[in-house]
Amino acid sequence: MFAKMALLFVLGILIEAVAAVNVAGTKPNIVIINADDVGYGIFAHPTSPVPNINKLKNQGAQLLQYYSAGNICSPSRGSLLTGRLFRRLGIYPGVFSPLSKGGLQLNETTSAAALRQVGYTTGGLGKWHLGVNEYHPVHHGFDYYYGAPMTQNECSSNIHTPGSATTTGPFGPCPIYNGSTTQIQHQGQVDMINIDDSYDAAALAFMANASQHDTPFFFYFASHHTHAPQFTPPELAGRSRRGLYGDSLATLDRSVGRILDFLDDNNLSNNTLVIFTADNGGSLTWQELGGVNGLFRCGKGTTFEGGHRVPTALRWTGVVPANTLVEDVTSSLDWFQTFATLAGYPVPEDRTYDGYDMTPCLFHGEPCNRDTFFYHSTQVGGNITNPGAVMAVRAGPYKLHMYTQGSHCKDDYADELCRDNAKLQDLTKSPLLFNVEYDPGEEVLLTNSTYGEFNATHTYDDVVADLQAIYWRHVNSFEEVPSQFEEVPSQIAKGTSPDRFPCCSPNCTPLPHCCACATGLDGW
Repeated sequence: MFAKMALLFVLGILIEAVAAVNVAGTKPNIVIINADDVGYGIFAHPTSPVPNINKLKNQGAQLLQYYSAGNICSPSRGSLLTGRLFRRLGIYPGVFSPLSKGGLQLNETTSAAALRQVGYTTGGLGKWHLGVNEYHPVHHGFDYYYGAPMTQNECSSNIHTPGSATTTGPFGPCPIYNGSTTQIQHQGQVDMINIDDSYDAAALAFMANASQHDTPFFFYFASHHTHAPQFTPPELAGRSRRGLYGDSLATLDRSVGRILDFLDDNNLSNNTLVIFTADNGGSLTWQELGGVNGLFRCGKGTTFEGGHRVPTALRWTGVVPANTLVEDVTSSLDWFQTFATLAGYPVPEDRTYDGYDMTPCLFHGEPCNRDTFFYHSTQVGGNITNPGAVMAVRAGPYKLHMYTQGSHCKDDYADELCRDNAKLQDLTKSPLLFNVEYDPGEEVLLTNSTYGEFNATHTYDDVVADLQAIYWRHVNSFEEVPSQFEEVPSQIAKGTSPDRFPCCSPNCTPLPHCCACATGLDGW
C-alpha cells in the first residue's frame, strides 16, 4: 500500500517539480535499464507483448548484434559498469552472493563514478550483485541507491514461487536500502511482490530532483525481472497468456513505460539517452518460467550466442532517428567509452579497457569501431591461460569455438551441448566454425566441404587460421601487460560467510535469519 501511495504522490508532483526545459547543459542525462535473464526473444514473443520496451526500440535504435560481456549475472554487470572484461575485475568463476567476502574491487572506476567527476548526480536501484557491505553501490560512485542489492532468490520475502528463498535456507530476510549510506532502511517481512512500485517511484523522484536542480543525471535501473523466482504485483497477475513469466515481464515493461512517460511529460526526452538491455541470455533451466533466446543457440551460462546476445535498444529523441537499426557488432563493454565521449570524463590510463566508443555508429551513421568479440568463460577459474578460460572468438561474420561447455539447462534438453552435464570440451585442434551473420543459430557447421557454399573468396583453412591467431593474441595479451589492474585473483574464490549477509541487527542470533529492523527514511 505504501509503495502505491508513494508512486501516486510522485506522479502527482512531477509536472510541477520539473522545469519545462532541461537546462542542465549539453551533457545528456543517461538512464540504463538492465533486465535480468531476459532472452533475445523478448521483442517478438507472440504471447507476452512488451509495448513499452518496443516503444523505446521503435522511437530510437535497436542494436541487432549486441553482446553482453558475460553470460551470467555478476560478471556481466561488472563489465557493463566498468568497460573491462570480468576476468580483469576478478569476477570469476560464478557469481557473488550476499554471503560473499569479495566484490567489485574499490579501485575499479564505474560509469557512475566517472560521470560524478564531471558534474552528474548518480543513482541506482535494484539488483547490484557486485558484493555487499564495503562493496555497496555508494562506494562505487552512486550518490543514491534504493532497494535490495541481490537476486530475489538470495533473500527471504513474501515471494513463494518456484526457486524462492526460504527462511531455513542460507540467506536472511531481504534488506532494503534507501539513500546515500549503507544503512538498511527496512529488513524483515519486506513486500518484494510489490517492490516495483517503490522502485518506479524512487527512479522518477530521483530524476525529478536532479532536473529540478538543473543537474545532469545518471540512473541505473537494475530490475529483478525476469530472474527466477518470478513474481508480479496482484494487479498484473494472471494477465499474460505466457503465465507467471509473462506477468513478470509485463511488470518490467510497466517500469520502462513509466520512465519513458516521465521523460516525455517533463520535456526531458531530447536530452536523455535511455538504454534498455539485459545482463545475459535467458535461463533454459526454468523452461516455461525462463526466458526465450529467439533463434540463438543455448542460453545463460554458455558461450553459444544464446548466452551472450541480449535484446538492446536505446532512445534519444531528436538525436537518434526512430526505427534505426544498428547492424554492427557492439557490446556492453562499449558503454564506458561511449559515455566518456558524451559526457567528457577522462578514461583512466593506468589499466586496460576492452570497450570502444560507439558514438560514430549510434549517432552519426558511421561504422562501429568493434571488430572482434571474445567469449570468456564464467565457469573456468585460475589463470587466463587455463584451458577454456577464453572459449571462443568472433571476428567479422565468423565465430570460432575453441572450447564448449553447457550450463543452466536440463540434462534432457534436445541440444546436448547446452546441457548442464555437457562438460568442458577442448576443441583447439578441431575448432567449430560458424558464420553467425548467415547462421546466427549456429546450426550449420562450416567445414572444408561446406565452407565454399558461403564464401568463395577465402579458404576455410585461412579463416580458421586467422581466428586462431586473433584468439591466441588476446589470451597472451593478458600476460604481456603486468599490472595490478590486469587479471586479478578471483574475488568469488574468497568464499562466503553468514556474517557477510547485510543485516541491520548484526548482533542478533542466529545470523542471518534473525535480521530485522525498520528505520526512518533517508534521501538524496
